[in-house]
Amino acid sequence: MLDKKTQGFQFAFADALFVAGHDGTLLYSSEGSEGETIPAWPFLSDALAGQDGDNLVTPVYIEPGTGRSWIFSMRTLHSDDNAVTGMLVIRQPPAVLAESLASLSLADGQSIAIVDETMALVARLPAGAGTQSVTLGPPRISEPRTQAFIESGQQKAQATVRSPIDGAERFYGFRRVDDAPYIVVVGEKTSVALESWWQSLWVGSTGILLVAIIGLFLLKQFYRRQRAEQGLIHENQERKRLHQVAQSNEARLEALVRSIPDLVLVIDEQGRFVFVHAAEKQQLLMTPDQLIGRHYREVLSPELADRFSEAKSEVLESRETLNFDYHLKVGNELRAFEARVNVLRDEERSYNGFLALVRDVTEQKVREAELRIASAAFETHLGIMITDKQGLILRANHAFTAITGYAEHEVVGKTPAILRSGLQGRAFYNNLWARVLEKGAWEGEIWNRRKNGEVYAEWLTISVVRNSSGAIQNFVGTFHDITRRKEAEREAHRLAFYDTLTGLANKALLEEKIAEVGKANTRQHTNAALLYLDIEQFRAINDSKGYGIGDLTLKALAERLSSIMRETDTLARVGSDEFAVLLPGLHETEKQAARSAERVADKILAMFVRPIEVAGQSVQVEVSIGITLIDDRQSGFEGQLQRAEQATQQAKDQALHRGRKRIAFFDPEIQKQVVQHVLLEEELRAALAQDQLRAYYQPQVQHPDQLMGYEVLLRWQHPERGMVSPAVFIPIAEQSRLILPIGEWVLEKACRQLAAWKDDPATAQLVLAVNVSIVQFQSSEFIEELAQILRQTGAPPAMLKLEVTESLLMDDPDRITRTMKRLRALGVRFSLDDFGTGYSSLSYLRRLPLDQVKIDQSFIREVTTSTASAAIVESMIGLARGLTLDIIAEGVETPEQRDWLVAHGCTYFQGYLFGRPEAEPRPLTD
Repeated sequence: MLDKKTQGFQFAFADALFVAGHDGTLLYSSEGSEGETIPAWPFLSDALAGQDGDNLVTPVYIEPGTGRSWIFSMRTLHSDDNAVTGMLVIRQPPAVLAESLASLSLADGQSIAIVDETMALVARLPAGAGTQSVTLGPPRISEPRTQAFIESGQQKAQATVRSPIDGAERFYGFRRVDDAPYIVVVGEKTSVALESWWQSLWVGSTGILLVAIIGLFLLKQFYRRQRAEQGLIHENQERKRLHQVAQSNEARLEALVRSIPDLVLVIDEQGRFVFVHAAEKQQLLMTPDQLIGRHYREVLSPELADRFSEAKSEVLESRETLNFDYHLKVGNELRAFEARVNVLRDEERSYNGFLALVRDVTEQKVREAELRIASAAFETHLGIMITDKQGLILRANHAFTAITGYAEHEVVGKTPAILRSGLQGRAFYNNLWARVLEKGAWEGEIWNRRKNGEVYAEWLTISVVRNSSGAIQNFVGTFHDITRRKEAEREAHRLAFYDTLTGLANKALLEEKIAEVGKANTRQHTNAALLYLDIEQFRAINDSKGYGIGDLTLKALAERLSSIMRETDTLARVGSDEFAVLLPGLHETEKQAARSAERVADKILAMFVRPIEVAGQSVQVEVSIGITLIDDRQSGFEGQLQRAEQATQQAKDQALHRGRKRIAFFDPEIQKQVVQHVLLEEELRAALAQDQLRAYYQPQVQHPDQLMGYEVLLRWQHPERGMVSPAVFIPIAEQSRLILPIGEWVLEKACRQLAAWKDDPATAQLVLAVNVSIVQFQSSEFIEELAQILRQTGAPPAMLKLEVTESLLMDDPDRITRTMKRLRALGVRFSLDDFGTGYSSLSYLRRLPLDQVKIDQSFIREVTTSTASAAIVESMIGLARGLTLDIIAEGVETPEQRDWLVAHGCTYFQGYLFGRPEAEPRPLTD
């Protein structure tokens, strides 16, 4: 519709038409921008202030934004009380004047030009240099005579001047245009004007007297006639002029009305339509011809007709324009309209009907709704900034301020570089903007700096906004702060790959490092080594000194170990009291790599010779180290760790039995034993559930032949392997902690047997001895479990004897002593098994609630053949007597052994001489 209006003005006398209110508001515009503030035209402000009269024409005006030239004609609009209510403004291009000159025909040497009062050359014919074209545009000329005429205020003048356009000297005539700031300059070359002057001089002189006499007579008659003719001509011309003006005004009014995009409805005082205009006929309920003469109530719905009647009454009373909105169904669509109603009055200011300007505002309402939505979306939780195509910030929302700390006015006119943190270089930003310009968008993580200097991470999306021609108009950046998410990711990474107590790498990170080392070995043909460190008796530290001291000890261990690590090494905590060290990039030969790994292991052992000082306490720890080499053959993480762990166990064994240092390399033969060990462990788990375990009983006697009771011995009746030795499966049960349910089963079996015996005088005094593992003693539930078994079975506690080994005392003797005393309070008795083979401290033996000690069969076997063994056994018997403990010898197989023991004061025996282990307890036989 805007194109149609503009096109209509191009063929008329004006380019555009405006109606401005007295306050500068644009009431009407042929360019469709009603409601806006009219451009800052200084001449309009002066006209509205009443400084320049009612009808004004401006000099050539240069539009600041576009540089285009315009001529404005203005007419002041008055109210009934002659107050200024607005201004009618017509905009014309200077081409209108130039085209008027183009229609003239000039003789050679003649020229005509139009200049405004600022010396701007509006038009000239010819343009110069002999051409006959019209020169357009606002160039200013510099010519003193013309300037002097403009400043003199005269209506007309003549002068001989050299033209500043083509340099020719001419006779010039100057004349002002009435009621307009323009001067018409007409000139003729002096050479042309003087060419025939001498030829006519003599002829003219001869007849001049005759002509003067005749002319004097006729001149009087001529002037009389001329005055009469001129009067008639003037009267006729004035009549024609008035008719033309009326036709022109009517044409202008019709053109003006046709250019109005609104519905124009004129309703007389009876309410009938007398004039209807619609730029788009589909907006009408009927055709204009059908509406003329109808009452508005015949056309409008009752509700809308009532609303219009109310509007009429309000307008008549207030005498001011009334605006109101309404909805009307046009065709099958409900449309929104805005109506402006005003009173029409005749020349006597009497009521003469109403004028209604109606505009379809459906699309405007949709745009307003979209703007409200866009405004609400702009103020979202996401930070938003909008820049122009040069990258200068135009807008920023509240979320932008909340995230960056910058208020909108602090960044408008600046570039987003104000936020740069410096953590990302020029190459990053070059790639970013190259992507934006190529793809029209970019998104990713970026580090920026807040106003307070704090660096933060954000997720940024940049989008390009293009105009209708496809050129870039704006850039829009939306972002949100992801600093907390990054911190959470770092924390999650730390929790996933690092030990929370020591800050060392954990098992998961070690697995990744080992995989990387395997690949590096393949590429570089090198070896690596994995050291597995087991802290000995660490559980005792926790139990005796508390978990707080235990945690501090682990941290101190980690610090000591870290101090000797290379930058490329990985120190990890892989268990509660187990560490691993990965040494990459060792020598290409296994021998040299092994030596390097062993040197590191020696440093670690030397480091823990001195105790660790934590919280004012001194903690001594021992470390066993297993080593496995990692070559260029790929091997899984679990396999490598398992090899190193097995080597650690081997280091413990060789230190215990051979007195060697606690360092061992992985041995493939041991690996086979471990595999067998694992298979037996799996089968042992099923043995208890499948009733494959058996309790065997071996008699214990007092010299000469009195049965005192039995030792309960555990056997495993394997369906395929046959009878499995306790020496094979008991260590497996202890390592896997299967000894806990197995031990509970043995104790329950023994207690049920004691309960069955207690009511028979022949068996009521028989004692059953049951071996108890160190693992059972370490269990916090062992005491309660045994008490519950005694309660449930009804077994007499005094008839139950628990056999413990000397090695048990090495695992925190104080705690073991407390546990034994609590068990002793239940009524059970204790026997120290394998006496003489382990750690026997007299002070501990004296403090323990023991009833009996058992001499190991390794000494009894040689008591009659080895003086050393005999001396040891003799001292053991003396020690037991000194502590008032019973003493029993196991493994007595010959009468000579028995007799020697009796002769030296030992009268309690157990061995094949008195009976082999049987599935059922049997009495002694001769």
